[in-house]
Amino acid sequence: MEGFLKPYQVEQIKKKYTVGTKIQLDHMDGERDMPDGLSGEIKFVDDQGQLHMKWQNGRTLALVPNVDSFHILREAENENDKCPDGCIQVLVVEPHKNPYVSTVRNDYRAMQELVGGCIEFVPLSELNCHLYCNDEGKLNGLTGNRRMDNGDIICGTFFICTDDGEGNDTSLSNEQITYFSNHFHEPEFYSNTEAHSFAMEVGYADSKEEFLRMLGIVPEADENDFER
Repeated sequence: MEGFLKPYQVEQIKKKYTVGTKIQLDHMDGERDMPDGLSGEIKFVDDQGQLHMKWQNGRTLALVPNVDSFHILREAENENDKCPDGCIQVLVVEPHKNPYVSTVRNDYRAMQELVGGCIEFVPLSELNCHLYCNDEGKLNGLTGNRRMDNGDIICGTFFICTDDGEGNDTSLSNEQITYFSNHFHEPEFYSNTEAHSFAMEVGYADSKEEFLRMLGIVPEADENDFER
């Protein structure tokens, strides 16, 4: 915001952005944990025209009109609170972009549409979360997105959610949103060769059968299969 606003300009802002108005952030420069798509609620507007917020991730950073990019969440857009029609709140991570909060219907068709194909479940080691990505991302030549802890690179868009302890997908908490927004904040860039290959470390195996079990090609032997 260049210079100081005149009193009538501040009054216009206060009339437009009333207390309790839902806001979605389009972009804020210089703040790693304020991802595009984050939503929040206006607590008050000060005498300089800054919007003081309560953000979904727990932050209270003020918005500065004409500096920060944001928009009012209309009734139909305000899915983060209502999640209509069985929607859940997720964190979407697209190639070459910062993560953003969104909602998706809690069914396979909607999830497949979001990742652009058949979905693959990938467990995450942090905060009891998991992600869904395109099962054929590498085969279909999708753009390399982010590298996982095991060294694999996920290709194409993926999204993160959690579950209720009984295998049912549910919305992320504010803590989980903040953690994974930071974890995947920086876009990553990979060549096609690097993104579409996968190397896996396998320890020493005493036999061919054990080696295949390490790769997950054959199931682990059940103790009931052995003679007593």
